[in-house]
Amino acid sequence: MNVSIERLRFWLLVGAGLLVIVIAAFLGYAHYRVHRYLRDLPQKLGVDVRRETNNVTYSQSVQGRTIYTIHAAKAVERSDGKMTLHDVGIVLYGRKQDRADRIYGEEFEYDQKNEIIRAVGEVHIDLQAPEAGDANAKMDYAAGKDLRGGQAGGGVAGEHESKDDRLIHVTTSGLVFLRKLGVAATDKDIEFASGGMTGHAVGADYSADTGVVVLHAAVKVNGLQHDRPVVLTASHAVLDRPGQTMVLLQAKYVAIGNAGGAGSAEGQTAEAQHVVVHLRSDGSAERLEADGKVTLTGAAGGSVMAPRGEMTLNAQNQPQSAVMLGGVKYNADEPLRQAQGEAGEGRAAFDKKGHPEHVVMTGAVHLHERVRASDAPGEPWSERELNAGTVELALATDSAGKAQLRDAKAAGDARLQVVNAAKGGSASSALGGDVLTARFVRVGSKDHLAEVHGDGHTALRRVSATGVVNTGSGDSLVAHFRPVTAGRGSGGSSQGQRSRNDGLGGAGADEVSDAVEQGHVVMTRLPVRKPGEAVAPLEERVTAERAMFDGALERTTLTGNVQVSDGTNVLWADRVVTEQQTGDAVAEGSVKASYRQAGSAEEPVHVLAARAELKHDSQIATFHGAAPSPARLWQGASQVEAPVLQFEQKQRRLLAHGEGQGVPMAVHSVLVNGGSFGTSAKADGSRPKAAPTKASGKLIAGGKVDVVRVASRELVYSDEARKAEFTGGVDVESRDGSMRGQQVVVYLQPATSAKASSANGGKADGVKTNPASAAVGSGFMAGSVERMVASGHIEMEQPGRRATGEQVEYTASDGMFVLTGTPTVLPKVTDDQRGTVTGTSLRFHSGDDNVVVSNGGENGAGERVRTETRVKNKQ
Repeated sequence: MNVSIERLRFWLLVGAGLLVIVIAAFLGYAHYRVHRYLRDLPQKLGVDVRRETNNVTYSQSVQGRTIYTIHAAKAVERSDGKMTLHDVGIVLYGRKQDRADRIYGEEFEYDQKNEIIRAVGEVHIDLQAPEAGDANAKMDYAAGKDLRGGQAGGGVAGEHESKDDRLIHVTTSGLVFLRKLGVAATDKDIEFASGGMTGHAVGADYSADTGVVVLHAAVKVNGLQHDRPVVLTASHAVLDRPGQTMVLLQAKYVAIGNAGGAGSAEGQTAEAQHVVVHLRSDGSAERLEADGKVTLTGAAGGSVMAPRGEMTLNAQNQPQSAVMLGGVKYNADEPLRQAQGEAGEGRAAFDKKGHPEHVVMTGAVHLHERVRASDAPGEPWSERELNAGTVELALATDSAGKAQLRDAKAAGDARLQVVNAAKGGSASSALGGDVLTARFVRVGSKDHLAEVHGDGHTALRRVSATGVVNTGSGDSLVAHFRPVTAGRGSGGSSQGQRSRNDGLGGAGADEVSDAVEQGHVVMTRLPVRKPGEAVAPLEERVTAERAMFDGALERTTLTGNVQVSDGTNVLWADRVVTEQQTGDAVAEGSVKASYRQAGSAEEPVHVLAARAELKHDSQIATFHGAAPSPARLWQGASQVEAPVLQFEQKQRRLLAHGEGQGVPMAVHSVLVNGGSFGTSAKADGSRPKAAPTKASGKLIAGGKVDVVRVASRELVYSDEARKAEFTGGVDVESRDGSMRGQQVVVYLQPATSAKASSANGGKADGVKTNPASAAVGSGFMAGSVERMVASGHIEMEQPGRRATGEQVEYTASDGMFVLTGTPTVLPKVTDDQRGTVTGTSLRFHSGDDNVVVSNGGENGAGERVRTETRVKNKQ
């Protein structure tokens, strides 16, 4: 939007261009007055002139007021009927006797027969001279004396120089007046001066019938305006005094530097092929119309162009309004700044002093600007670009008289983009909305974007220096900006480098410092593909009611029904804080998550928690519960509850533990085992038939589903290894009993086995499997237990039986438990009915009364032992 500031300065040039109107007006008016007097001169000289050789003087008065006075030092009546007057002075007085106009020259020739007056040599005209004190003073003034005393300078015919700013002095030659045609003309040079302004033209004519004055060529005016040297040129000028208009062709106005700036070639210009000035009755300019390549150019070379332009002025000759029509174009090409812009039309309003207050641009407004800190080789360019249907600007004038941009409003699908370049990379911010309202502040000598409000279909897009793309949309938007200083990149700088700076040595660009989006917020984030990654990262999508971006911390806070998704995984929470550069996030309040492997038809892994810490690149999510509710993870019927759950999606790994060290039994897991966990085989090794049962609401034909519950201090599960390690004291419970130990390792059936079993009608690798095993699935922590190893002070309880030892291994294929101890503490099985059995190794099944005791040996031979039965006495 800063592009518009320079454009507004060009409107000031239009105000300066009003000088053109004033000068041209008095120029035409002067000739109008002179030619009117010359038109009446023959009649005045031909009547009542005393035929004296020297000092011919005549004065005409009406009701005691002098109308005009004519003086000639010598009058010669020639034999050819012509009269020659030498050293002639003619003075005419205003109606109120408050001014005097004088025409004088060395020689006039009057042809009475043809009614032609011809000036021989130079003719001088003084307009708006001060009032004469009495009748003698008026006669003396006609004779060439200054009204303030002394000679007018150089005799009657000498060049007159008055210090009165109101005095207008015109000098020309070859002046001819044809009374019959009512035309006065000259083809010679015309010089004029007034109030420090001097002018020149070549050739002029005046029609008494129409009152039109024409300056034929090479019109030029020089002087000072507001202490600045100015120059006006035109190829042709026409003043229609009765019609109160003036026309300039190929008009050009130039304001050169500042007063006293000797040698300064820089200037501001306003030019057009055709200019029409509408005048008031007092001769001042009221309205200006310009057509044909209307161009306003700044001191540094920037320009605004349009086919047509208009301006109105007040009585003090200050601009009040201006408009450029027909397609406005803006261009600037400077060493440190390049800009282009266009609009259908532009309108400006000015204060009483002619300073711009309000500017409106309409019709597909497009502004684009590039700036850089220096013109050193390789210095990057920062950019700003604005597109809108309408742009309104509010301006103020600083103490130096320069326009200062205060507020801006862009409507009609407004889009603002800011690109901050640095040698290490570029970062960009883009804002959009039905309406964008901006506030600017002056930092040093530059107007910087401070704040933007967006309403209706708002959008915010940010690209970091590393290439991470973040977008957001909503119902409303508020963004604050800060200047970017030279040598400070954007999007990847440390917080220390991001401190606010006056920007006096900066590139002049601005970056988003913070932003808030509200109402139906939708945000996306597209990470950058890292070296070695074969697949491009997925775009992440977020919905919320409110999003707040902190540029200093490069952090976004989302609140209100937050949902985060990458197309495969979804997270819900009351509040999510995301790090923009890394993609890491923290979710709080009613956290829910679903994880699904890409391309997998399995049920997702679900998580409930109070808080979650999400690491983007490593794909590690740490979920925290809030007492008394732990975090919970599940897939299908399998689940884990713990104060802390760390889910590593990339490695398909889970860690569960308490919030502090040494929290006992903080982790509670549920494993679903196809077939009855621990169901014993018969003596011949065959398995007893089981009736169909219901599991998880489903009837599993041909087998049973057993739920295994495990409580431990910690859990580490690897889905790749299909292994769950429970440590820190473990309790295992199933339908057939319970077990305690210091650690338990559970091996689940390979996922491929379960899939193959389902595909082959219950066979895995050609071996018949239990249909219930396939029914529990092959997802995360799903599938039947294949093997289990428990160690450390083992205690087992089964219906009617207890066992102790140091380690027990369970194998699901034969339902066998192998219990071992230490050399000093042997394993032991105690049966309520049959007594106690001990040995180096005890093998048994749950549900029968057989125990195989092994005392070691190279061949592993053992003996079968039947326990004693003890019958209690009845009381």
